[in-house]
Amino acid sequence: PFWLKPSLPSPFSWCRCRRSPAMQLSSLPFSLALVLLVASPVSTDALTLRKAAAGSPVERVVTLLTDMKEKLLMDEKEEQKVYDKYACWCEKTTARKAGMINDASAEVRAFGQIILSLKGFSATRASEIAELEAGIKANQEAQAQATSIRSKENAEYTAETAELKQAIAALEK
Repeated sequence: PFWLKPSLPSPFSWCRCRRSPAMQLSSLPFSLALVLLVASPVSTDALTLRKAAAGSPVERVVTLLTDMKEKLLMDEKEEQKVYDKYACWCEKTTARKAGMINDASAEVRAFGQIILSLKGFSATRASEIAELEAGIKANQEAQAQATSIRSKENAEYTAETAELKQAIAALEK
């Protein structure tokens, strides 16, 4: 039967206000009940149908279908409330997450700028360190050279002093 085949997607499936899947499925029995009610020669007045529930099988079926229709309408309202609540939650959560993403993007940009400035500072300090290390090395080399010159001069002075002391000692004798 054509009413049991799955329907094609709605051309309005992009709409945020579409009905929930449960509500879409709940309309199938309602459609079936409506077809049976229209095709039925029995009166569709709800009170008449309820009184005649003990009547013929067709009247009982019509009564059952009417009750089912009422239950489906109540279920539809309840499901619509739940769906609306869920849709509201989705909208709020989406907005909150979008705000968090924007904030995080701004923080990423700020941290990127900080990283770039610190890289420049680090490069400046690295070049200063290299210059200072070169200066220290040159000073150590100069110090080592001066120490060797002083050591030689000290050795010469010590030798000359010893020689002069011997010469003075020899003159005094």
